[in-house]
Amino acid sequence: MSQAGQRIENDLNQNMHKSVLLHESIEALDLKPGKIFVDATYGGGGHSKEVGRLFPAVEVIAIDQDPEVDAIRANFRDLDKVVARKVDAILFDLGISTDQLEQSGRGFTFLKDEPLDMRISGEGITASDILNSWDESALELVLRGFGEESNSRRIAREIVEGRKVKPFATTFDLVKVVGKRRGKIHPATKTFQALRIAVNEELANLETGLEKGFQVLGPNGRFAVISFHSLEDRIVKNFFRKKIKEKLARQITKKPIVPNIEEIKRNPHSRSAKLRVIEKI
Repeated sequence: MSQAGQRIENDLNQNMHKSVLLHESIEALDLKPGKIFVDATYGGGGHSKEVGRLFPAVEVIAIDQDPEVDAIRANFRDLDKVVARKVDAILFDLGISTDQLEQSGRGFTFLKDEPLDMRISGEGITASDILNSWDESALELVLRGFGEESNSRRIAREIVEGRKVKPFATTFDLVKVVGKRRGKIHPATKTFQALRIAVNEELANLETGLEKGFQVLGPNGRFAVISFHSLEDRIVKNFFRKKIKEKLARQITKKPIVPNIEEIKRNPHSRSAKLRVIEKI
């Protein structure tokens, strides 16, 4: 491990923001003085702050679509509009942060009774809009396609029947419908994931964002992506594989890097994370 990596490892427990794969992702970016780093999903700022601490001569460009985050407000699908020059490293840390999940009040978690909003940017349709207006077949497709929910048909039917009695307004309204079943994980987990992805058009934005990110990346620049579920990871894997096959990039991580046991103990939210990295030729 390099000296920089060792410093990160020593300080990891002291870092207030539980950034996933913190030392692994910064190591993989191969930053040096004078380089330009784009944190395209700033969130709580853990990765950017650590880069600034370890590499004060690296320029950090922080971007996030959440209006409550102190960064350039933009979705990474618009990276080419936000970044007008070639950069040396880009990080996508996908999904939502713990702060957004637990403190935003926008209905990302089924553990609190909050309005069914789920919009990260604060713009566009809400989760309640989808639940109260989309037909059964569209709801089933969202649950199956974005949530990989095996009971998608049953849940879609229950949603349509439930809204006839009372429109869906809060998270607990939805939990009452999908929380009847039992399993290894909370029965509402996949439904909430599917709705969040649909509301924020996350997979379509990821596909566009990867292309835009690769465009603004300069020669020998590193592109790192941390994903948290199979749908995201599949898109990233296929995009990186395509660029390597086209001889436009070289592989840095032969297999995705995952959190070690210690990190998972410190931060259970990290357990499904996968880090993939390529270098532009």
